[in-house]
Amino acid sequence: MLNKIKLSYKVADKQENLFTPSHTLFKCKIKVDGLQFTFPYQCNTEHDEPNLIDCLRAIICDMDCFDGCRDMSDFNWEFGCTDDKAYKACKRTSKALHRLFTDAEISEITKEIDENEGD
Repeated sequence: MLNKIKLSYKVADKQENLFTPSHTLFKCKIKVDGLQFTFPYQCNTEHDEPNLIDCLRAIICDMDCFDGCRDMSDFNWEFGCTDDKAYKACKRTSKALHRLFTDAEISEITKEIDENEGD
């Protein structure tokens, strides 16, 4: 499944709300079967560049965070959020991934990511 997904990225115009000053914010895009999803991704470029495995791992984690909660208050309690910004971002990611992939495909992608963990 991973071989069907294409990743492209570029450095974001605005470098704000970074995890640390060593991180760079990227605008990433995955494409599969004529569909696409654009999302922000941060990493420390001294150690890594955006790559398909790490980007998919991050957005699937965000999807799982949203999918595992009943509503925004449940999400905020679970993750210690005080506003709706993270909830809305995870919701957007969840909707996009469910538009691009079936549940079975997401499961297959997750399995392939786990198998590539040591690479």
